[in-house]
Amino acid sequence: MYDPNRRTIFGSSVVVLATVGMLLVLSPFWAAIFWAIVLAILFWPLRQRLVDRVPGRTAVTSGLIIVLIVIFILLPAFLVAGLIADGAAAVVSQIQSGAFKPAEVLEKLPAQFPRVANALPKLGLDIDVVKSMVGQGFVSAGQFAVSNIAVIGQSASAFLFNVFLALYVLFALLQNGDQIYRSFYDSFPASEHSKQRFFGAFSDMAVATIKGMVSVGIVQAMLGGTIFWILDVPSPVFWGALMGLFSVVPPFGAGFIWGPAGVMMILNGNLQGGLILLAFGAGVISMSDNVVRPIVVGRASSVPGYMVLVTTLGGLAMFGLTGLVLGPVIASLFLSVWRLFDEVEHETGNSAGSQERGGSPSNTS
Repeated sequence: MYDPNRRTIFGSSVVVLATVGMLLVLSPFWAAIFWAIVLAILFWPLRQRLVDRVPGRTAVTSGLIIVLIVIFILLPAFLVAGLIADGAAAVVSQIQSGAFKPAEVLEKLPAQFPRVANALPKLGLDIDVVKSMVGQGFVSAGQFAVSNIAVIGQSASAFLFNVFLALYVLFALLQNGDQIYRSFYDSFPASEHSKQRFFGAFSDMAVATIKGMVSVGIVQAMLGGTIFWILDVPSPVFWGALMGLFSVVPPFGAGFIWGPAGVMMILNGNLQGGLILLAFGAGVISMSDNVVRPIVVGRASSVPGYMVLVTTLGGLAMFGLTGLVLGPVIASLFLSVWRLFDEVEHETGNSAGSQERGGSPSNTS
């Protein structure tokens, strides 16, 4: 006997199982697929211009964009990563050889700042214990870095594979993005207005986060490297690149570099240089975020700043570097869903109220 309800349940179950199975198969490569989608959204306007100029050559235009991404994004990123790795290896080598002894800097504290040294015992702090902790901390950090060099080398092949996979998926998205997007958009179970808000929130936040991170990182790296070079700090290019990398991690960002560097300069007797570095870091490097990000991003992001901060840190802890973008994107989707839910509730309440008002005369007649 034909049972339409049973057939519907069976069909829905097959769809759910097939979707879950597909997600499980793709889950090992979710980061590469996510970055491919983000890059496709970011470079879609360029793709449209190229397609308009060269109609009917979608594969050529998609391949050209891939080449541009490799030349202007991947190669500079690899160079910066190599620069940071070389600088970190040099610092670790100095720590292990004993050429750099950070604990000895604290020995100059009583002579440079006697009042501070006299106040430490009143706060329950022993200068010898602090020196021991600082020295042991640097040694442990060096040992950790050295012990993980082999792990980093082993993961390089997996990283390169994910990069290749992301570029391959990106090429497919650039070539067939219209059909793929329309398929997902039409099958999404929501009203037209809700779908526009939902998909728009994802694309706007992803683009805004990428633009903000890159622009702020470049500016703060240049500012930090320049002030380190002016103050004759060793390896200014390395420290500048490191500040650019740290700038994507709120709330202090590059302050993790220029702050301790300024304090170390003061403890080493370079009071003027240390104060200049601290003042420049607080007033120029850190404040550049508030100037550059609104100019580049504009009002594309409707997520409050505090939520961007929390979700960026949470995304970084949960998903690694991909979480720097994925965290704010999830926050944007979260707010969009709840705003849509609130709008639907208001519309339902208003329509119910109008029906009651409209039905009251007929009830009384």
